[in-house]
Amino acid sequence: MPTVRNGTGAATQLGVGAWVLAATRIVDTRLIKARLTAFKRAQQVYTAAHEKVHAAEATLKAAQTQLGALKPDQDQAVDELACALVADGQPRANPFSAFGPMAPGKLMELRAADGARAIHQLVAAVQRTKGLSKPTLQAAQTAERKAAAVESALTQIEKRRDALREARHTRAAHAQTWATALAALKRGARAAADDGAPNLYATLFDRPSRPNGKSAKARPAPIAPTPPPATPTAAS
Repeated sequence: MPTVRNGTGAATQLGVGAWVLAATRIVDTRLIKARLTAFKRAQQVYTAAHEKVHAAEATLKAAQTQLGALKPDQDQAVDELACALVADGQPRANPFSAFGPMAPGKLMELRAADGARAIHQLVAAVQRTKGLSKPTLQAAQTAERKAAAVESALTQIEKRRDALREARHTRAAHAQTWATALAALKRGARAAADDGAPNLYATLFDRPSRPNGKSAKARPAPIAPTPPPATPTAAS
């Protein structure tokens, strides 16, 4: 039977670890007690680190989704400011021409961060201009708020990317500890054959082969056999 090999991914490695620990329930492991204890601890810590990576990924995705919702709001605010400026007498072809070189359509084509910066510059120029109507000034303030919201979301995304990088770095460190503990457990299980446990290694680390000779993928973890029911004794 082929020996279980470590997967390169965390999920695969932790699956191997879960298999090994499940198999320990159906075999005497006293000869490898210390190594098994160390591996159990490594499996627990590695699992927790892997879960933190998943949590960090979900948090980052949520922040990116939020940004995706804010960008259209920012673009709408730009469009509303352009309409207000046209109503104030600015040229329809480019209502922003008196305040900067970029037309509304070009501004809205920018990436979220670049668009937010351009809006701040545009709004500052609008607010310095005298004689504009109240609706135009209100539209400028709305555009400013929408740009600020986009920038806040971008800041959160960057923080969450940093947190994800740190979580992955921590997981990688625990993965190395886990691999070292697994290797030590394998060596101990092999050595146990000389001390009266010839089947220990095979029970913990071997899996059945498929008919084509390839190792089978995940299968249900070993379950301890149920003892047979006691035979009733005849009444004396």
